Amino acid sequence: MRILLTINCKGVDASAAGGIALARIMAETGHSVIVQAAPDGPVTRAATAQGLECAGLNLQKSAFATGLSLFRKLIRTFMPDVIITTRADGQTACAIVAGGILTIRIRCDIRKPRSGRIWKLVDRRTDLVVFPSPFMIERNYSGSRDGLVAVLPHPVDTEFYTSTEKREPLEPLLVSIGRLSPMKGHRTLIKALQLLPEAVKAVVAGAPSQQSVSELELFAKDLGVGNRITFAGKVADVRELISRGTIGVVTSLGSEVVSRAGMEMMSSGLPLLAAATNGLLDLVCDGRTGLFHSPGNYRQLASQAAFMLRNPSMTLRMGRRARKTCIDRFSYPVIAEKWNHTLTALTEGNKNPSLRYHQ
Repeated sequence: MRILLTINCKGVDASAAGGIALARIMAETGHSVIVQAAPDGPVTRAATAQGLECAGLNLQKSAFATGLSLFRKLIRTFMPDVIITTRADGQTACAIVAGGILTIRIRCDIRKPRSGRIWKLVDRRTDLVVFPSPFMIERNYSGSRDGLVAVLPHPVDTEFYTSTEKREPLEPLLVSIGRLSPMKGHRTLIKALQLLPEAVKAVVAGAPSQQSVSELELFAKDLGVGNRITFAGKVADVRELISRGTIGVVTSLGSEVVSRAGMEMMSSGLPLLAAATNGLLDLVCDGRTGLFHSPGNYRQLASQAAFMLRNPSMTLRMGRRARKTCIDRFSYPVIAEKWNHTLTALTEGNKNPSLRYHQ
């Protein structure tokens, strides 16, 4: 099958990373795949590094009109059997110039779907909308859509993010990965550190985003824990950092449609202390692969971290279960099988209602 995958993101966020991973697993299972992304941009570089063929054209905002004619030419040249798009601009382009070609939209946006006559037309011309997490269906992110929807999780590379054998006693290091946006809730972790023993350290990896490293360092210093938390900045390969950790922490206050960091830490054998919000509720099994805390509740987070550190055998078991969860539910072979099943059903004209909620 010839698959054209459009990824019109400024950077390699969770949506773009999921698209690149999908392109890779589709290519590895025998499909002919081209990734459309902005020329010389971060997505194109990341996809090329994965050995994927890329078509450098831009459909983002002001570049849409110019990119549309190039997109039409790409379709005529490649003649895809299916187009999978990760953003609204790609979906809109398909509605305009890709009539008759099977079109799938993957929705990773925490914002609710658009409304209006034009958007309803675009939606009608989209054969399937895929959500990476069941909560999006349950909270009506499908909106007024009458067409097919499905739940197909983002994959994690369980062969790249592997676990390292840890033995007791555990070094008490909490690991958090995510851009330094207030929505990521890093201050919750900093305040929780106040309530934990001096031996407990933390490391946060993430690029500045609405907050600088110096702002968070000052906040930690004012709370008396500045010497116990490290802000590592943007880390290209987080595996070494994760390998030193005892527990993964995701303190998001309300985003996390897909917790890429959470999946990477779980795949690496770390249990998660996760905020009970959005996609994290579908990722973590409370009490088995981690523990939930109410978003922003630093006292609860500190209590849970202290409990896990006092019970290292339980923590190690949780970490092993976390990795098994990733292998069983989110590994490349598992997600490839789900996508191939879905594509086969669609191309054969199967309108089985079960496809409306396939996980």
